[in-house]
Amino acid sequence: MAASPAAGANHRILIVEDDHIIAGNLYTFLEARGFVPDVAYSGTGALERLAEQRFDAMILDIGLPGMDGNAVLHALRNDRRLPLPVLVLTARDSLDDKLAGFSHGADDYLTKPFALLEVEARLLALIQRAKGATVDTVRTFGDLSYDTRSRGVAIGGKPVHLTRKATLILEALLRDPGRVVSREELEALLWGSEPPSSDALRSQVHLLRRALADAGFDGIETMHGTGWRLVHSGSAA
Repeated sequence: MAASPAAGANHRILIVEDDHIIAGNLYTFLEARGFVPDVAYSGTGALERLAEQRFDAMILDIGLPGMDGNAVLHALRNDRRLPLPVLVLTARDSLDDKLAGFSHGADDYLTKPFALLEVEARLLALIQRAKGATVDTVRTFGDLSYDTRSRGVAIGGKPVHLTRKATLILEALLRDPGRVVSREELEALLWGSEPPSSDALRSQVHLLRRALADAGFDGIETMHGTGWRLVHSGSAA
């Protein structure tokens, strides 16, 4: 069911997008849904807005003129230490681009073209999770820990080596532990609009499971016909 027009609850959203048509569409939609949007058309403009005003979340394009989105993220997380939730919205859909965005401090990543209702849903989820949050790049689930900047994984403090695709799967599962991450969502994350054979994702999940199990963590549960989710180690089926 779509969120109500009041779903935005006057949350202030900074849209950082150099394409005026896209920025305008986002602004009009979010305003109609109850948000209070503002727009910056460059990375430097975004940092100026952030110095002047408080926002509840930011929509950030990566391909900005001059100072690109990753540089904005670096300044946001490392220089200013702001825990502002950031939804990256970009045409860059390669695995390396996504990993770079997350490593610089993005909280979520959505590629163009996109559905406006999905942008709204992701923004609301980010804002909800950020309430009371502090700047912390390490995500934990039981004995498992994951550093979103270094992309380092550890079980009980012991480092675990993962492939790039396995790391991206784990990142998706850790973003909202307990939520079922669908096959379609993971395939889009790993391969974009052209996923390989149906066995490819299953093989990547198997590699992730085996690497974590060797270190003592078996908390990835298969939801048959749906996807996968994290459960406390020892409870996975």
